[in-house]
Amino acid sequence: MPSAPARRVVPVTAAALLLPLALAAAPPAGAEVSTAAVRVAVTGGSYTASVGLVRTGPRTLFGGFYCAADGIGPTPLTALVDADDIYGLGGVRASWDATTQDYVVTEIHGDAADSTKKWNAYVNEKKITKGPCHTAIKGGDKVRWTLEAAAPAASGTGTAERPPRRRRER
Repeated sequence: MPSAPARRVVPVTAAALLLPLALAAAPPAGAEVSTAAVRVAVTGGSYTASVGLVRTGPRTLFGGFYCAADGIGPTPLTALVDADDIYGLGGVRASWDATTQDYVVTEIHGDAADSTKKWNAYVNEKKITKGPCHTAIKGGDKVRWTLEAAAPAASGTGTAERPPRRRRER
């Protein structure tokens, strides 16, 4: 009975696996990447912190997607992750939202978002209106992440509260 041909085993390093991802997540060619020194705070949950200056810039986060405002600038999320790396905020978790093409912060220092509360970012005390990787920050900004009550979901039924009925007099 003929034996099966021997298969060659080729070792693959972690670097070889990450190379395609790194190339896909790089900033645009010829773009000058900017960094910023900002202050970062975390409030609203059981853990509250305000840290010193954090130098942050665009980068690939959570092993997946490149987070950069306009492809080259620092963001509230890169500032949060860098603050965690530098000052040990106790861990930051986020999930990728394919619809918005951005991250959603799900947990900071064990304080988790859920259906009733979510993590919102503020830059200079103004709530961001774009996703945390699509919002630009600059040197001197104050970035605050706050765990807040989630806005109620729209019901979509089209019903509105009616005014009270008037009683007809006879």
